[in-house]
Amino acid sequence: MPYYDSGHKLNSGVPLGGIGAGKVEIFSDGTLSNFTHQNNWDNPIGSTGGLNHIDARVGYHFAIWTSGCTEGAEPVARLLQTPNIAGLPRVERIKYRGEYPFAKLDYIDSSLPVQVRLEAFSPVVPGNLELSAMPVAMFIFTLTNRNLESAEDAAIMATARNTVSAWNVGRYNQTVAKGDVRGVLFSSDSPLPTDTAQGTVCLATDARAGETSCCNSWNLKTQDPFNLTLENENLAPWDVFSVTGGLSTEEWSSLPTSPTVQGEGIELGGAIAVRVRLKAGETKSIPFVLAWHMPHSHFGHVYERHYTDAFQVAKVALGNLDSLCKGAGQWGACLTQARKGAINSSVDKVKESGASHADESRGVCRGFPVWLSDAMRNNLYVLSSGSWWDREGRFALFEASRTCQLMNTVDVLYYASIPVSWCYPKLQESGITLVAESQRSDGYIPHDLGRGRIDYPSDGTTAPPRWKDLCPKFVLMVYRDVLWWGGEKLLRRLYDSVKRAMQWAIASDLNGDHLPDNEGADQTFDNWSFQGTNSYTSSIYLAALLACERMADSIGDLAFSEELRKKFILGQQSFEEQLWNGKYYRVVAVGQTERIEHEACTVGQLNGQWYAHLLDLGYILPREHVASAVRSMLEMNGSVSRFGAVNAVLPDGRVDRTNSHSGNVWPGETYALASLAIYEGMADEGLELARNVWANITDNVKSPWDQPDVIDSVTGKYGFGDHYMRNMVVWALAFALSEHDSVVNRALDTLKRGS
Repeated sequence: MPYYDSGHKLNSGVPLGGIGAGKVEIFSDGTLSNFTHQNNWDNPIGSTGGLNHIDARVGYHFAIWTSGCTEGAEPVARLLQTPNIAGLPRVERIKYRGEYPFAKLDYIDSSLPVQVRLEAFSPVVPGNLELSAMPVAMFIFTLTNRNLESAEDAAIMATARNTVSAWNVGRYNQTVAKGDVRGVLFSSDSPLPTDTAQGTVCLATDARAGETSCCNSWNLKTQDPFNLTLENENLAPWDVFSVTGGLSTEEWSSLPTSPTVQGEGIELGGAIAVRVRLKAGETKSIPFVLAWHMPHSHFGHVYERHYTDAFQVAKVALGNLDSLCKGAGQWGACLTQARKGAINSSVDKVKESGASHADESRGVCRGFPVWLSDAMRNNLYVLSSGSWWDREGRFALFEASRTCQLMNTVDVLYYASIPVSWCYPKLQESGITLVAESQRSDGYIPHDLGRGRIDYPSDGTTAPPRWKDLCPKFVLMVYRDVLWWGGEKLLRRLYDSVKRAMQWAIASDLNGDHLPDNEGADQTFDNWSFQGTNSYTSSIYLAALLACERMADSIGDLAFSEELRKKFILGQQSFEEQLWNGKYYRVVAVGQTERIEHEACTVGQLNGQWYAHLLDLGYILPREHVASAVRSMLEMNGSVSRFGAVNAVLPDGRVDRTNSHSGNVWPGETYALASLAIYEGMADEGLELARNVWANITDNVKSPWDQPDVIDSVTGKYGFGDHYMRNMVVWALAFALSEHDSVVNRALDTLKRGS
């Protein structure tokens, strides 16, 4: 897992929050930042440029107090963060480990007589959609008395700031208690109907953990009414907590609701403390949750079905703390299952209703390299930071939540949806159904469902012309979902859309060569223009013909199945004749131009073969040519940058820098090539290539929880995109390794029989 220290200046932290619910990120210095829980996916509230000149980290703090285990010793109190916060004492450093949906922090301070650890996590539980949608961040502190001879009193304080509604005027705080739950509920009196930040937020704990106390309101602002930073904030509860380990002697029920804010010079904070007695060597846990309920976006949230306000969320979260923590920890088992997930994609299998990937394990499953397990788990962070799950249950992913808010972008969803389909079939069913419902009357599958909306699809960022890779990608995604979990039921529901999409793709052959004709930047590389037959688009088209043929066979549409077989044979021949150069498949058909860059070796030339392997469709091109092309891509594209495979390399070995896409690295495309290499028996080379990408993300740039689509091939620095969903395709390596394991097992069996 990515290991960091509080001295590292990270650009991202593990996101804490449920699927489609928004999130807050926890950083290696112990701070919370980049809040998107108030329907502000495209504008995270962070440490710079914060709302109303307020650093978003202000008011969100944790602190430790200890009584001092020796007689006459003074209490020791520290903020559990390393930045300067109002000049108050803070821990010396923090060790940070990120393993989405968990972040694990070890607080190091030589003056503390107790060991302090934090396990913060998102409630993202594989197989449990209701829990996974919870709008909450979970924090479990573990305190261990290092002294083996005497007891120690210790306490944890958690604070938060009322950010409900777009304006601080009208905000108020109130204490809430029900059963064992104790909390501070943040609200606003009269927000505008158009205010998407209206709702409630709750900071809460479980009274069974220890002696609880509260300071339900104070003003975080000091003398400067126009700026509020970590350095100048007023953390008033510290004065009492640092001495006593508590906040108030009053009963929760007697603490009054704070006055409603009437001037802009007030920013309300709220705090909770939990104090425990630790016997010699004893360990105890103290939980906190930060919950929210923000229903006032245009489409709302699925979590509104289960909760009426943030306190109810907090109550359910604390009541299910153990199951949430255990459930979120099940992702390791999901990785193993994916590695076992080779799929038998026969026509009979397609006909089965409700096919389950859980029943398709075969062969021996060896463990993943540590870096790959880390990459697979942490690339799922998009589920918390870039997903949309509305009150009607419609699910979509942002292409990039900040820089490109297009929803369910089909050319990218083709990659990103692999782990979604495997781990959350119901979410994928919703997403692929939305895509099908957006289909144009002539069969064209639009590029996306809308910008920051899911009800007004767009033909593409460069359309016109319409994109040529979208319809084939849609066909392949549907076939995958039918194989993995949907069976005949899903096939019958979506077959009409699949057939019309395939017919549109067939009709995009304008020159009669039996392959689609690109007419510009009309595919996923939308800064890279192609004319005529392009290997990326056409290889995906060939794979889609095979997938559609199988679906047509299964559904009984035999005339269309026969037509598709003929189209495939003719297209395969044309692909070979126009694109094969003896070593690899050139980027654009021979004879269409004399430009050397159109002879380039590109990472995506056999993208369709990768997907064909994923779906057990067989070879779309001669096997020996595929192997040669993969070796060429590894040797040429994979050797010119230490940060991954460069998208295009010229025959003389120079990088093609005619556009920003050709000359740079796309992590998602590199992962797809790495998977293809594994299928072709080049597992070591493929894994090493993918490892280079992940190492750059974690060790060089140090931002694994906010990744781009484009990486500079010279420096490794991030280019276009943020929280980019394509990179979840790293899960494809698991399925390639599954097939690789099966081949190895069969070979071993043959050797054993021979001996």
